[in-house]
Amino acid sequence: MSRKLKALCLSLFAVMAIGGFAVMNASAETGGHFTSETATTTITGTENATHFTELTVPGLTGIRCTTASYTGTANATTVTQITITPSYANCETTGGTPGEVTVDVNGCAYIFTIGKKSTADNTVDLECNGAKPYIAVTHQGCEIRVPAQNNIVGVAYNTIVENNKHAITLTATASGFTTNFEAGFCVLLGTSHTSTLSGSATVTGSSGGSPVGITATGSEG
Repeated sequence: MSRKLKALCLSLFAVMAIGGFAVMNASAETGGHFTSETATTTITGTENATHFTELTVPGLTGIRCTTASYTGTANATTVTQITITPSYANCETTGGTPGEVTVDVNGCAYIFTIGKKSTADNTVDLECNGAKPYIAVTHQGCEIRVPAQNNIVGVAYNTIVENNKHAITLTATASGFTTNFEAGFCVLLGTSHTSTLSGSATVTGSSGGSPVGITATGSEG
């Protein structure tokens, strides 16, 4: 029971599919850029049966959301950062029941930045400007929070083709993300924990309802 409970509590950042990456004591490296075919491009991130993220703690059950989406806008053909707002539903423990975990984003968003290499060690910030500066996950009376955090390292971008247009596979292989147990019986396991997130999502562009090519390039390629 305690192993299962701890896994549920630590599941918080798995529901943050595109945003979960290892927190490092390092400054964000910039210099790269995102490029799109139109001056104003809607950015959409999706998951599916093969491209999804899952949070795990060694030896414990992980968690994922079977319905996750991410939206944002690039307001120029070349930008150094993109802000993405997540939405999560039907979240569950591995092998569990969809909807057993609920997620409140509280207006938080991810800010993605490219450094020297598009395919390794890029950074993302979790920005929360609302009255509740964290993403909250609730399961059976337990509330777990992921607060706003900066310079989270562990994002990779790889160019693919979707609908005959360039798109991006965003991949995370990261550990060290702090999650806080704030309310309910899960606090008996302690209040601060470290989790690991791995997996991927597909990021595409569109304009006026039509596909638009997008790419990610680091300052060194």
